[in-house]
Amino acid sequence: MRQLMSKAWLVPAVMLALGLLFAYWGLIGRGPLNYVAAAILLFFALRFVSTTQVQSLPVSGVDEHLAVGGVVVYWRPGCQYCARLIRELGTEGRERVYWVNIWEDAGAADRVRHYHHGFETVPTVVTADDHFVAKDAETYDRAKAVIRRATPVD
Repeated sequence: MRQLMSKAWLVPAVMLALGLLFAYWGLIGRGPLNYVAAAILLFFALRFVSTTQVQSLPVSGVDEHLAVGGVVVYWRPGCQYCARLIRELGTEGRERVYWVNIWEDAGAADRVRHYHHGFETVPTVVTADDHFVAKDAETYDRAKAVIRRATPVD
């Protein structure tokens, strides 16, 4: 299951497939509500792709990025808290972060487990001095403030 959910394209692809299926059912006369369902699914597939996609970078560059005042966020696909943080940051905020997918990089997962006493808790926001999990309104605001002050990714 982990390998399947680690594919960032999976959720929008499933939504797209279901949307097309509902549109087809509408075409063959199974009711106009199928068109509504298709439109909703297609809308959310496009919204998901445009607002929750980030470029994952290798854990090997984390220390260098932190040394110049950057912020690293360890994340994983399918995590609702990660998706919320990605959405709330907006395009400019997302581009300031060094994103590391813990499901693509075993070294990244090891670091997160080290930070959280054996647990792979994400999204973990890391600076040169601190680390914390963005999990509620207060920590999302803290993450956004830290990221606004951070050195952008080259």
